[in-house]
Amino acid sequence: MTSAIAKYDAKPSEGEVADESEKPELASSTLFIDPAAEKRLIRKLDLMLSPMMVLTFLVAYLDRSNIGNAAIAGMNDDLNLTGNRLNVAVTLFYVTYIAFEVPASILLKKLRPSRLIPFFIIGWSCVIIGAAFIHNYASLIATRLLLGIFESGLFPCLTLYLSTFYQPIEQARRISYLFVASALSGAFGGLLAYGLTNLHGARGLSGWRWLFLVEGIISMVVGIMTIFFLPDNFETAWWLREDEKALMRIRNENAALYQGNSTNAETLDRSEVRLAFKDPKVWVSSMCQFCANTCSFGFSTFLPTIIKGFGYSSVRTQLLTVPVYIWASIVYISVAFASDHLKRRAVFMVPMALITAVGYSMMLGVSMTSTAVLYFATFVTATGIYCVVGLNVTWIINSNAGYFKRATAIGLQQTIGNSAGIMAGQIYRISSSDGRYVIGHAVSLSMITTAAAGYFLMFVLLRRLNVKREKMSIDERVREIDSGKKGDRHPDFRYTL
Repeated sequence: MTSAIAKYDAKPSEGEVADESEKPELASSTLFIDPAAEKRLIRKLDLMLSPMMVLTFLVAYLDRSNIGNAAIAGMNDDLNLTGNRLNVAVTLFYVTYIAFEVPASILLKKLRPSRLIPFFIIGWSCVIIGAAFIHNYASLIATRLLLGIFESGLFPCLTLYLSTFYQPIEQARRISYLFVASALSGAFGGLLAYGLTNLHGARGLSGWRWLFLVEGIISMVVGIMTIFFLPDNFETAWWLREDEKALMRIRNENAALYQGNSTNAETLDRSEVRLAFKDPKVWVSSMCQFCANTCSFGFSTFLPTIIKGFGYSSVRTQLLTVPVYIWASIVYISVAFASDHLKRRAVFMVPMALITAVGYSMMLGVSMTSTAVLYFATFVTATGIYCVVGLNVTWIINSNAGYFKRATAIGLQQTIGNSAGIMAGQIYRISSSDGRYVIGHAVSLSMITTAAAGYFLMFVLLRRLNVKREKMSIDERVREIDSGKKGDRHPDFRYTL
């Protein structure tokens, strides 16, 4: 182990710190890690953490969005969901969903990931299983509200959890796995819906009830598994050897050294929480997330309805959703790998947002008789949706240092971003549509183009801060450090662009 570590003057990664050529003497205590040993460590982290994270997020999105598959499989008729009742049910999920995100992310460390995350999963699994036996609109509303409560903290907690294992430049790829899981849940959900709705009448249950029941049981199994396999942190990870834990400590200490803070602080730092609320870039990122999530939530929930509006049967529609989600998964994982490799975010996010805008424009402008072209447009639309949503989450994690500032920033971003679900649930009105869904596509088009402009603004703001810090003299940097600047305000911190 000792041969893998040596003191050196580090050249840090973007998203952490600046070049060391003019760095104060503080940097001399940085420890060098053998790249081969670190590579083996990261491979092991991926092997043990990624499957759990992907499976958890997959069942979360599966249970959240299956209402769209159930709607075209007979639920609307059985529960008398006339008028805008389905839209209201979709919307109310996000009312409770957004209410608990910030508290959950801040309290994650105190309540322990190995307890809080399984609690969320098992809680919503019980709700989905119960939803298989509801018989009226009021019961549907109750299940959606409860589902929102239990799913609320999952995503900010998972992203924050991953940030305690991975360095900033390693995070886009790992968080991309979560969004690939959300995309694959659509494909998996479509296949499940196709198979389970064919059980219509078995043991007296409708096809959509079988859908809720089986998916709820799957989630329950995943929740029970996480109790035994999810460690609170790398120190308690049973699958890491002592020398690997030592490497993890060094990685964290090197990052914390330049950021002027401890990334593993146990005591809630209220000053960091306040800094997150005062930071303009957190609000810009949050508003961009609102715009992108309007598209993401509307698309993932109502894709079966949109495709059915092209003139396909309900059964065929369930299958036609699958290739769209698979395509979205392939594109996103490729973009996330490239983003991490090049250490760039905006250069991918702006073009991806504009490609999605083209897809919405096609669905608005192409004649309803051109069914094949309209179906192709769903692929174009899906191309950028998961990319911009996922990379923006990574970007805000990279742009905020200090554990509790980062926790507050991701919680605030997700709270504002996920409030888009309230609007997304209302813009695709089944009862008043001829199949084109003009309002839904038009609102989504305006939102994704606004998001593209916001990503560019974020790029300009962060580049300006980097340039300003690059031009600082040694004396200016020392004064900033002596004044107590830490985290991403530290003069040696550099933002990923």
